Amino acid sequence: MNEIIEINGDESILPIFSDPNFLFSQLFGATTVKSDGKTFSAEIPLSKLLGGNSVVFYGNIYSSPSSVIYAFHVAGFEGNKGGRITINAVEGKIRISLELDIPLGFLNERAIKSRIERFKKNADEIIRLERIRRKI
Repeated sequence: MNEIIEINGDESILPIFSDPNFLFSQLFGATTVKSDGKTFSAEIPLSKLLGGNSVVFYGNIYSSPSSVIYAFHVAGFEGNKGGRITINAVEGKIRISLELDIPLGFLNERAIKSRIERFKKNADEIIRLERIRRKI
């Protein structure tokens, strides 16, 4: 599953996106996120059709002044299950590029896409509130 999200903003809000607690809870509805600044793990609930189970994304965070990259795998699954989230500040916009290969994608994709759509719809307000909370 590939998805691109564009929202208003500049480099000043990249620190918000370099926080996996914010990103994974807002974008995927993660119930638990742990991070040491360079690595992370996030528990993502899946489709209720599968009994409401969850998967754990774990990986690395790479950040620069103009971008943040999350490269991750899905715990307990062999092969190329996982993905990459790239966040760039470009011309007054924040561009979030999602590349995901999740287990049982045909069943779970709908649940994940609905969370992404909710984030797209409310992103400006979510970020505004987070900027106020962090005093950015």
